[in-house]
Amino acid sequence: MDVGALLNEIAAGEDTFLELKEVVFKGDQVRFSREEGRAQSVIAEVFVSMVNTEGGVVVFGVNDRREVVGVDEGKRGILEQFVVNVCLHNCEPRIEPALDWLYLPNAEGASVLCLAVTFSESKFYVHSTSDGRYLKRIGSHRTRIPAEQLGRLLANRRLAAPVEERPVFEAGIEAIDQTRFGSYYQRRFGESAGPNLEQIYINQKLAVRNEAMHLHATMLGVLLFAERPDSFITGAFIDVAAYPDLLADGNPSDSRRIFGPIPEQIEEILQYFRSSPLVAKPSRKDDLGRLDLETYSLLALQEGVVNALVHRDYELEGSQVRVFLFPDRIEIWNPGRLHNTLTEEDLYQGCQPIRRNQLLAGFMRDYISPITQRSYMEARGEGFLNLVRLSLRISGRRPEIVVQGQAVRLTIFAAAGIAT
Repeated sequence: MDVGALLNEIAAGEDTFLELKEVVFKGDQVRFSREEGRAQSVIAEVFVSMVNTEGGVVVFGVNDRREVVGVDEGKRGILEQFVVNVCLHNCEPRIEPALDWLYLPNAEGASVLCLAVTFSESKFYVHSTSDGRYLKRIGSHRTRIPAEQLGRLLANRRLAAPVEERPVFEAGIEAIDQTRFGSYYQRRFGESAGPNLEQIYINQKLAVRNEAMHLHATMLGVLLFAERPDSFITGAFIDVAAYPDLLADGNPSDSRRIFGPIPEQIEEILQYFRSSPLVAKPSRKDDLGRLDLETYSLLALQEGVVNALVHRDYELEGSQVRVFLFPDRIEIWNPGRLHNTLTEEDLYQGCQPIRRNQLLAGFMRDYISPITQRSYMEARGEGFLNLVRLSLRISGRRPEIVVQGQAVRLTIFAAAGIAT
């Protein structure tokens, strides 16, 4: 922070890029002189309006007459925690500014403590207050963003940074498991990743610097290489429930949650499909003895699970991929409607959609299932049609895909005669 430049800005007064706040403590509570309303709501409006416009600086310890009055040094920790809490809990999504404690000269020439909180313009999101108000700055004033401007702003920032490339604020660079990534890199490129891991992560879109230049794992990095992605992304796991009857009535015979990076979730649930005694195994007898038959095509089930995990909408919080096993079918539910203008019938016709998470789909081509010996994502884009063909061969019934609310349900039927 250039103190001389900051003092010049303070002398010029508040504008689009500068807000001045005189802090008044009431016990351990932060208040602002001449500001009505709750301090958290007031300052959240300021923070949100700045990041939605072009960034700026909020200086705590200067009054609205541009006089440096300082902050009680004994309350320093209280003010800092207040600012951090507002950024975390009163701004959606959370904001990460830079905080600088400075000594500035007051009117008598004495140095007093002030806090400068610096914001960059948001690259990834349009932020709102926790009660849903989208604000911007016009001069020194904060005002609601008109609906038509908000729509364009949301579209522009989402296009500029797809959700899988955005930082996961709770996940530092250490969230990416180096052993998992090293194994992937060696297999993919035939060499060690080397010492400059941070730059490789950035190049691979697994990490990104946020507006404050802090390095975070992206959603892509967390989903592929974090030990527990659900620690950072709500619903980044699979719920499995098996029912003894044809309806989901009563308690399931078995239920579990499958955690871990996406490739490991896929491997674990395929192993469950293959080995669980709750998946009926048809057989026939002939002169040579008993011959076990397929209940489902494991390749078809792999395609269904991969589609659910790769193409789901990870912006829908509090929802996860769900798999239900019944005697006559397996249902795979994934959060989010079909992407873009795609319809259910388009999939049966072989239409090639624009994938919701294209980078994640690309990484999945580099993983080979140890169970099916096939890539998790076929490059030709014929995975769903293969799922249909393989399932028809075994069950004689076309798999059903249905959009229900904010979810897609895929039903794959068991071999004929398993259950009625």
